[in-house]
Amino acid sequence: MSLIKNISDKDSCFLRGKLFSQLFGTSIEVWIEKSVPLEYAEKCAEHFTNLSDSFVDDFCERAIKYYEFMREEWEEYGIFDDIVDEMEQTMPEKIVGRDILKYISSPNMFIFTPEKDVAGYNIECNCVWEPEHGLDWIIRGDKTLYVGQAEGLGAWADDEEYESIFDDEE
Repeated sequence: MSLIKNISDKDSCFLRGKLFSQLFGTSIEVWIEKSVPLEYAEKCAEHFTNLSDSFVDDFCERAIKYYEFMREEWEEYGIFDDIVDEMEQTMPEKIVGRDILKYISSPNMFIFTPEKDVAGYNIECNCVWEPEHGLDWIIRGDKTLYVGQAEGLGAWADDEEYESIFDDEE
């Protein structure tokens, strides 16, 4: 049975479908580059649907680091008061564990032509602390390659391109 539902071909570069995400508690849009075999897209959907608790917890910790970094940056810059105000009104200063998921919205999965026979995809989301660039979670196989602002990298960039200035594990 297919996890990706309602696949349509209305876009010039992507097929689009829906996948229910238990993690986000909603259906998410799945963007499948047209050159990607649907079997591979299903493999990615299954991979995402079955992420381990420790994998999700690692993502949440990295998202918290991203939030904390951006909160400091916005306050230090003294500009974009509207972003700081919204963060202060909607988010606690200290967030722990999966509570960060409450402040992440509109997830989309992007699946590009694979370079290896392993699931590789992006989950791009909106977040209060970076309204312009959002949050990008890039996964390849059993590894989170990157969590941070969307850079348009995809799961098949060179490993050094996934460096993050706020994540000391990278």
